[in-house]
Amino acid sequence: MHRFPSQVIRLLAITVVGAAGALTTSELIATPLGQVASDQESRNEAINSIPFDQLTEQTQAKLWNVVSQPSIYRQLPVTVVESDPDMHVFLVRYPEVIVNMWQLMGVTKVQMQRNGDYTFQASDGAGTFCDVQLVYGDQNTHVYYAEGHYEGPLLRKLIRGNCVMVLKSEYSQTEDKKVYVTNRLDMFVQLDSLGAEILAKTLHPLVGKSADHNFTESTRFLSQVSQAAETRSDGLQQLAGRLNNVSEPVRDRFAQLATEVNHRAVLREAGQEFFTEHVSATPIVAIPVVTTAPLLRGASQLLESAPSRKPLRLRR
Repeated sequence: MHRFPSQVIRLLAITVVGAAGALTTSELIATPLGQVASDQESRNEAINSIPFDQLTEQTQAKLWNVVSQPSIYRQLPVTVVESDPDMHVFLVRYPEVIVNMWQLMGVTKVQMQRNGDYTFQASDGAGTFCDVQLVYGDQNTHVYYAEGHYEGPLLRKLIRGNCVMVLKSEYSQTEDKKVYVTNRLDMFVQLDSLGAEILAKTLHPLVGKSADHNFTESTRFLSQVSQAAETRSDGLQQLAGRLNNVSEPVRDRFAQLATEVNHRAVLREAGQEFFTEHVSATPIVAIPVVTTAPLLRGASQLLESAPSRKPLRLRR
């Protein structure tokens, strides 16, 4: 059983901070309240990237309460994956699509239910519950705020906390016309506990390299979905029809987007330029190599069950 979905929800709920769905290398910084983090520059950069001036005063206050004095601050590894920009943004904003795929693959017990345009509830089936809100989103920046609690055998006591996640994404196109997305995820966790300092240190070995690996693996999963849309859009539309824990409008948009991604791929293969306002024309020199893990092999079985796209010819 792959552990990423469970860890993600616990992270959102403040025990194992993360982003369900959806997404700079450093060791975990367990920062006691009032103490300056050792990676202050990265932390300040993440805070400065939050568009506070475009948020309501109430939202500003609850975000600042977490990012100004976090019990835990963590910056996950930068990932670079091949993906259509629109598909990437869609999956970041609707993580229930990814979670439902994992459910079909049988690799998660996570439950997620959207209860608003920008909000959803999630649980991991092991004592963690959280309410998550997308408080800001554009092509390059997504800011999530989560409130949650955990009560189970891991800590043997009820723990409440809040989490702010800042995902920065940049898009570039290589000389061979492939589009890549560079993702950086910063997370701030504030634990509502008198023993926050001790708890933060306790969580250190539980998050660490495992969280880094799982975030990297999950962004690769998003990439596989996008690449499946390019070559097997019919199959991905069939898969959309099997998503039983996703609302009909989201399911329909996912299927439509698969067709759009396929059409753009055909245009690129035909030699037509593909640039949008959020894709840089500057070629990427090097692309980090990420090892394929069990989750991705399971994704191959799920996404490659449909026949490949037949070559298409454009009419002149």
